Amino acid sequence: MTVRQGGRLLAVAVAVVAAASAQARPLNLFNAMRDTPITRFSSADVDLMTQAVHQALDNGADGVAVTWENPRGTSGGSVTPGKDPQDRANCRTARIENRHRSLQNAGSYLFCRSKGQPKGAWQVIELLPR
Repeated sequence: MTVRQGGRLLAVAVAVVAAASAQARPLNLFNAMRDTPITRFSSADVDLMTQAVHQALDNGADGVAVTWENPRGTSGGSVTPGKDPQDRANCRTARIENRHRSLQNAGSYLFCRSKGQPKGAWQVIELLPR
């Protein structure tokens, strides 16, 4: 899997977890995601967001936001990493805030990576309570 494919998979996973967290019924899953920024992101937006997520999780200080902005000014956001509540060395939390024009969305997630995975190979484990 390429980094670009992994980034798209990460973005889709975050969007699906966010929609599921809204306790959407199966028929309402689309409606829960319909008006979220990520559904309007260009491939460049997804790439920029994914880079920010990886930068924050790999190297970011707890509580210090890593921001991203599309040079066109239509999309942007931030990723604020944090310590895993269970103190696992291979896991971190991240508060992800995104916007596209007037649409805004935010969620907190638990990310982990298995030992032996390459640096940056984070997986969304769960959506955390607000």
